[in-house]
This record gives sequence, C-alpha cells and structure tokens, in this order.
Amino acid sequence: MRRLTTLLVAFMIAMAGLFATTAAPASADYPDPPGGTLRNVYSDLDFCHWYGNYGIQNDLWSSYLCQYRAYGNPPNVLYFFWTFD
Repeated sequence: MRRLTTLLVAFMIAMAGLFATTAAPASADYPDPPGGTLRNVYSDLDFCHWYGNYGIQNDLWSSYLCQYRAYGNPPNVLYFFWTFD
C-alpha cells in the first residue's frame, strides 16, 4: 500500500509540472477578434483556409479568420479558426 501511495504522489507531482509548463499565455498577448466565434485550433494554415472557404461556400458562416498564435520556446505555431456571421 505504501508503494502505491508513493507512485500516486509521484504521478500527481509529474502531472502538476506538466500542466504548469504548458499553460497558455495571458489573453492580452493575443486579443480575440470582436464578434468572432472560436471554432477550432489547427497547426496547418492551409487546412485552416480550406475549411474557412468550405464554410463560406456552404453558407455556414459569412467570413472567417485564421489567427496566428505562437506559444512556448521554441514556438509552437497554432492557427485559431474564428468565424463571423
């Protein structure tokens, strides 16, 4: 039982460290576009634009934005997919 408790505590400490290092920066670093609805986050800009155009052609939204955001060091580039009605 003592070994199980030790393993559980070690796991909890490791997970706490993982969450602490992957926290997103303050929202002031990347302001959200006014009136937009966040639909998804992609790592591929071409797919973000393809899906945005697909939605316009099928009347799912009237316009879209693939917003560049970089997190971490070295930066992990993400594209936040916003739609506007």
